[in-house]
Amino acid sequence: MNGDPAVVGADTARPLVDPYCPDVYHTSGYGTAAASTEPGTWQLAYVADRILLPYVVRRLDDGTGAADAVSPYGYSGIHVDPATAPGELARFWDRAVAHWRDQGLVTLFLRFSPLDPASVAAVRQLGTVELTRRADTITVPVNQGGTAIWAGMEGRSRTAVRKARNAGLEGGIRAADLDDLVAGSPFRELYEQTMNRVGSAPGYHFPDGYYRRLRDGLGKALLIAEVRDPAGTVVASSLVLHHRDRVHYHLAGSDQRAVRDGANNLLLWTILDWAARSGASVVHLGGGVRADDGLFQFKRSFGGIRTPFWTGAVVLDDARYASLLAAHARTLGRTVDELRDSGYFPGYRLGRG
Repeated sequence: MNGDPAVVGADTARPLVDPYCPDVYHTSGYGTAAASTEPGTWQLAYVADRILLPYVVRRLDDGTGAADAVSPYGYSGIHVDPATAPGELARFWDRAVAHWRDQGLVTLFLRFSPLDPASVAAVRQLGTVELTRRADTITVPVNQGGTAIWAGMEGRSRTAVRKARNAGLEGGIRAADLDDLVAGSPFRELYEQTMNRVGSAPGYHFPDGYYRRLRDGLGKALLIAEVRDPAGTVVASSLVLHHRDRVHYHLAGSDQRAVRDGANNLLLWTILDWAARSGASVVHLGGGVRADDGLFQFKRSFGGIRTPFWTGAVVLDDARYASLLAAHARTLGRTVDELRDSGYFPGYRLGRG
């Protein structure tokens, strides 16, 4: 290994890289789907199976020709195999930065995996990535089996699952097919109603093409969990991502009336129990809308463990970044310092995604 990165796009990466990916967020199938929502182009910088850095190149629609890069929606960041020497990572990073600058990229924003703290520590040693700890996420260990999971849940969660069953609700999980993902399907209806109900940002409303690419890219690794009422109507549903020993709770929605009967509790219990029976070691439930909010506490009640979530920011072209920041500040009627202090990176995308 000489630390020189290869950079590939969606058409060439999968046969070479996917067998080595530690998580679904590093795969070309997931990355290509995520890139379609930016919109952007999925690429991967890597050194064999030792260093993996997937990213989406996005063009700014401002007439300047500028572009930047961001981790695919979710948690990928940079994966650094524990056997990778610091010098190898440093050489990879230097060559990758040179490549990005040659591409004309202004910034790079990374969302690291909460399940891979060793990679965050390795990247910290580079000294060139500005790391920020964001709101924690929740993981639930499931390698001890369903009985241990049930015992580790808070009493209110077990009570809610029992209530759901007493109300005649039943949960199930299976591989998702295209009919599950089309507009008007039970999952899409419940998810979109839930996003509207909680006032989510437009970026959480995904187009048809995203779901189609996600199914095509992940195949049987894309699952759908459902809770049905006694009449067979789906009242809660979630997409689930499965990769090796990891399971991720992806997108979910529910009928507000069924929530009172414990439908959401039964939905998560269904996922956790299935993951344990399928040989998984951990289920990542994600976080809340805000730090320690009600959604976060709900997920934690399933015996979840706080897992730190880190992001990384890199300015690749200082002069152009300053120019874009100043222009956007004028557009918003704010100061450059206000954009820098907002915590949003890159600041020139604040308010426009």
